Amino acid sequence: MKKIALALLAAAFAASPAAAKAKHKAMTAQEKANAKAMEVNYQSWRIIRDGAPLLLPSWAIPIYFGTHLDEKLAPKKKK
Repeated sequence: MKKIALALLAAAFAASPAAAKAKHKAMTAQEKANAKAMEVNYQSWRIIRDGAPLLLPSWAIPIYFGTHLDEKLAPKKKK
């Protein structure tokens, strides 16, 4: 009896991560439209952000590029 109980406990413990895994739900039309709008907004912001060195005085350009250096040197995370 103890062996059966231990076997059931081990099976329940092994199955718990599979039961806790979140299910992916499909995006609705509204969510897709929101995601597309956010992408357009991000692209517009990126143009402004990347164009900032054109407006900075010459003494501020090394400071600007030094602040964003860590973003370029950071290792990329794989999905």
